Amino acid sequence: MLKIGEIKNFTVVSFHPAAVCGGVFAMRAGRWHLCRTSAKDLTGANDRAQLWRELWRELHGGSDLVVLTGAVPGGVFFSFDTITLPVREQREALMMELPRQMLKPPDDPVFQYLAVGRGDTEDTAILNVYAFERKALETVTAMPERIRLRADELIHPLLPVKPDDPAVYLPGIDPGFYFENRKFHRVVPGSTHPDETAAKWKRIMENEFVCDAEISDFGEFLPVLIVARFIANEDFHRSRKELEVIPREMRPVRYRRQLRLTAVLGAALLLTMLWSCGKDRWQDFSAYREVVAETEELQRKNDQMQSALRRAGKEQKDIAKAINTNLGESDVLGQLADISRLLPQDVMVSDFRWGETGIDIVLQSESENLDLPGILKPLGHWKVAEIHQRQGRQSATTTVTAKLVPVDRRASKKNKSARNAKGGRR
Repeated sequence: MLKIGEIKNFTVVSFHPAAVCGGVFAMRAGRWHLCRTSAKDLTGANDRAQLWRELWRELHGGSDLVVLTGAVPGGVFFSFDTITLPVREQREALMMELPRQMLKPPDDPVFQYLAVGRGDTEDTAILNVYAFERKALETVTAMPERIRLRADELIHPLLPVKPDDPAVYLPGIDPGFYFENRKFHRVVPGSTHPDETAAKWKRIMENEFVCDAEISDFGEFLPVLIVARFIANEDFHRSRKELEVIPREMRPVRYRRQLRLTAVLGAALLLTMLWSCGKDRWQDFSAYREVVAETEELQRKNDQMQSALRRAGKEQKDIAKAINTNLGESDVLGQLADISRLLPQDVMVSDFRWGETGIDIVLQSESENLDLPGILKPLGHWKVAEIHQRQGRQSATTTVTAKLVPVDRRASKKNKSARNAKGGRR
């Protein structure tokens, strides 16, 4: 299963002064497939840039990696044994080794190196090294920049060749020599057979790739397959720092991979935020329900306490009213008895109330015209202040509501004295 950021497809383009060819490789069903190929002959071409554009249009399909393979003018390739060192120290060691490999080392050398096996001892490794002058790289990158072909890496086709690999003959790069067993050998009649070498490499590549596209010239296409075999291997990911020579401005910007990774991270962040917000809202809602329940319980208890206080206040008012009631006489029972004796036999008291200002009495009588003021006139301390009569619709009973108020004795005495004095003068 491919991980995020892992290469799922790549393109390799091989170039030399006489021709340019390339292939697109993709992972399908657990195996690498050679999906598309293209080759252009540059011999005698008036517009080489147009042929490069046609090649790129035939190959381009949105690859995750684009690699160029070919030779830089003035470059030198060699293989030697060295101890395993970090990247920076290894480059310093190569600077010391370069004068032994070149008659005139460049002023500003650029190195590519790759460990292809173990040396004679355990702490040594076999390095394939390719060195060239930095300004010569501009000659190689001029054409890709002209057609706006951006590449991730530039790898010499002999760098991934292992010591036990068959002989490699690249006539487009160096027609006078072939590389075998870590050394260059001059091409002489009978020294190597191109068809036999090509057959060995075909068997190797058939085990590495499923060929879905046609290869017109296997010898011309061999650099593409050698570099593709290296890229499909895990050693490529571990050795990319040792191979970086292309300027950063020529490298493509991988928007698709970045967008995919950004989308995954954004989705994860959104889910985390939603989970956090949902959890906080649920906690707030639970706390709100608890507060509402406590508030309702306190309101219920408050209503009960207010009802109890109202009842207690009413009882206190009734008690205070009864205590503070002053009707002018202390013999209340006697007064009630007097009222009862004065009422006729056909009159019944249905309700009466004592108040601070008097007595409210309700009577039921069969007489239609009950002269209540005349009946109660013998009472010395009470008089009828208000009286209302109401005849029942379906019965002959008359309901009488009367208000008895205390008589002011001092006022009545003055009135009586005034009447007596007036009568004496007469």
